[in-house]
Amino acid sequence: MKKSRLTCAVSAAIVSCGTLNPGVVLAQESAGMIEEITVTARKREESLQEIPLSLSVFGQDEILAGDIRDLEGVADYTPGFQFMNQGNQQPGRYNTQLALRGLTTAQFSPSFATGALFIDGIYVLNGGTSLALMDLERVEVIKGPQAAYFGRNTFGGAVNLITRDPNMEEIAGEVSVRTTNRANNEINGILEVPLVKDVLSASISGRFYDKRGHWVATDGGRMGNEETETWNGVIKWNATENLEFKARYSYSEDSDGAPAQGFVSGILNDTCTGTTIDSPEGPANPQRYICGTVPYGNDITVDPGNNGISANTFIPDGLTLGTGQTVTEYLLDQPEDVFGSLPDINDIGLKRETERITLSAAYNFDNGYSIDVSYGRNEQDAMWIRDFDTSDRLNWFSSDPQVMDDESFEIRLSSPQDGRLRWLVGYNSYEQEFSSSGGGGNATLSCFSVVSAPLLDDFPGLCVGGQPGIFNLGFPNTAQNTDEAEVEGWFAAVDFDITDTLTLSLEGRLQEDTLTKGDGLFAPGAPTLEETYDDFLPRVILRWTPTESTNVWASYSEGLIAGDFNVFFLQADERERAQYLEQDPSISEALDAETLEAWEVGLKQELFGGRGQLNLAVYHYTWENIKGRSSFLINETCTEAEVGDTGCTAELVGQPKQIISGSGEPEPFFNARNVLIPGDATIQGLEVEFWYNITENLSWQINGSYIDSEYDDYVFNFVQPVAGFSQMAGNQTPRQPELSGNTSLTWDFTLFDMPAYVRGDVFYQGETYVDESNLAKIEDYYLVNARAGVTIQNLNIELFTTNLTDEEAWMTAARWTDWGSPTQFAFLTAKQGVVGSPLDKREFGLRLNYRF
Repeated sequence: MKKSRLTCAVSAAIVSCGTLNPGVVLAQESAGMIEEITVTARKREESLQEIPLSLSVFGQDEILAGDIRDLEGVADYTPGFQFMNQGNQQPGRYNTQLALRGLTTAQFSPSFATGALFIDGIYVLNGGTSLALMDLERVEVIKGPQAAYFGRNTFGGAVNLITRDPNMEEIAGEVSVRTTNRANNEINGILEVPLVKDVLSASISGRFYDKRGHWVATDGGRMGNEETETWNGVIKWNATENLEFKARYSYSEDSDGAPAQGFVSGILNDTCTGTTIDSPEGPANPQRYICGTVPYGNDITVDPGNNGISANTFIPDGLTLGTGQTVTEYLLDQPEDVFGSLPDINDIGLKRETERITLSAAYNFDNGYSIDVSYGRNEQDAMWIRDFDTSDRLNWFSSDPQVMDDESFEIRLSSPQDGRLRWLVGYNSYEQEFSSSGGGGNATLSCFSVVSAPLLDDFPGLCVGGQPGIFNLGFPNTAQNTDEAEVEGWFAAVDFDITDTLTLSLEGRLQEDTLTKGDGLFAPGAPTLEETYDDFLPRVILRWTPTESTNVWASYSEGLIAGDFNVFFLQADERERAQYLEQDPSISEALDAETLEAWEVGLKQELFGGRGQLNLAVYHYTWENIKGRSSFLINETCTEAEVGDTGCTAELVGQPKQIISGSGEPEPFFNARNVLIPGDATIQGLEVEFWYNITENLSWQINGSYIDSEYDDYVFNFVQPVAGFSQMAGNQTPRQPELSGNTSLTWDFTLFDMPAYVRGDVFYQGETYVDESNLAKIEDYYLVNARAGVTIQNLNIELFTTNLTDEEAWMTAARWTDWGSPTQFAFLTAKQGVVGSPLDKREFGLRLNYRF
């Protein structure tokens, strides 16, 4: 569906380009007043409107009213927060990313994430995938560095899921059933049972999610199928009036097919050749790429508008390597000493198993002091087989096993909270092990060319043998993103009421973060790399409350992400190092930690006698030592350990790798190796949240985000062959819109003496650059959802539609090397394109919710 851009721009201005936040919980009293909400974003209970932080909150009722089913739904309603399944470059639920206020990352490992997820204040590694929200009391999205209270990976902010305690007095529960005309089905349920009234209670909850993908690939397979089964169990024990314990266990299984994705080739959709642009390095003439809007619907590469996507959803039989292994067997042959036992999978898709356990205890002294202790452990094993080239060409397939294990402990002591001086001190420790490749673990190549020049895209004519699959090459898993981390931190906070209206908050964390990488983590005797980052991370807040209805604050805070190593460069011999340095003399063995200096000024204002509220926040970030990722083609030396791999035979040990050309002559074999080069950026922005109970029956909510980002210095050479430049200074950070927003209107009324309602939501996502070069971008889009329901005693019945106007657009997209083109090793990354995730189509559905 195409709309007038002028109409859309006017609409966006009217809604302040806003994103609704039902999360700023709109509980209504009988007179239409907005009820006070309590949050724990600073590890103690505070009023949402009094806390001097940019914070969005979603309670149980808001989650139900907005049909918020996962973090993607939370992000839709939260200004400045972006979460999509295509968190990195590749679509699907394998590697998601929490991005707050434009702080995106090109790093694959969650060790370097800019945003973090917590459950009951306990860090969850890679926790954004396949979450169940049924057993939650609320969701808190906290923006800005949160190192003082939450620690690691809260560089840009944190999302904290607070689970609900089982009912101590009576049996209670909830069941929710959701189904649509496109077979998007979900059942959630929770049962709470008091075992000993007011002393001991337990709950069990479950989620069963089964989505039939909306898209059909050119091979006839369906794309976007997703399945999740989750179980949660909670025990709460009030041992005494002052002492309580809580334990929670969660188990989840994901089983997905090929993700909904489409690849748009830069060669086949070239709008750059013949143009001249002003790049950071001067005039440039980009070529073989997309300059401007990425097409949505193309007869050559992808046609999602007609429900078809060009991709492979299964690996054809008969593809074998020279070893006799089939391609599928090779992809599944993963080293057990690295990954252990992995979930079973035998074709394109994702299988993942996750276990989480959290334990907490709290003791409240009679004089107002309190001690809180918590422990958490998370284990996740995943196996992902993918069509690595993301096209229907039979070329690259890969498997990416992933194993992660993390463990954390925290203890804190808090003073009474009713005095003029209030304080908190604590200690926590965190350990993690993360094993993965992420860049294509075991990979196979079915179409490569012995023509080293010029750069061509004749498929399948350039394939050895004239068709793909005649010769299949295998590339073993290097587990290049494997790492370990050990973090210890002491933290403290002091609040002092200078006057009745002026409060100063001083917070800080003294942190020691040790990062370990290298082959020695999974190959005994091989070298390991280790670095420790010692830092003090402060936050200072000055809060002014001139009236009971006004809260104004200014804050300064700092964030940190551990540095990293250029492992391939470190392990290179002298000849290989010379090749790296010839391509970029600035390459270093290790990178300093990323740092963020954040300034924020905010306002929270009660309006219309308590019937409305307005929240504003303005921020300015200075981001340094960003891990910029570049790629270099290296003719490596053949080693004994690599004999049998492509380009390395027993006769070539100690010599440069090579392959035999079609003429029978040897030619150099190149590996593409990623290298990190640090950069800097400046980000500033504005967030607006407004909600108003117009009458007792009519409520309006609106909010929006404006993000102005710019690289000050950033090298990104993936696009250099097509863009003609690799310095990105002056460009906008990619994959986050400058403008985004949402508005919602809800009318409550009575139908045949039964409570009823009608609700409409409009979401806006501004245009977004797909990579750091700012050449290609996806169009802005609007989504309209509508729902109407009636409540019969404890049963709520709702009819709804999502994407009412059947908007057709890329939800998100990223630059991706054109691996579908015949591989010419001398031009391995010189062919580029864009891989995108399309919006889901229009759906009509029914929701039933029963509480007892």
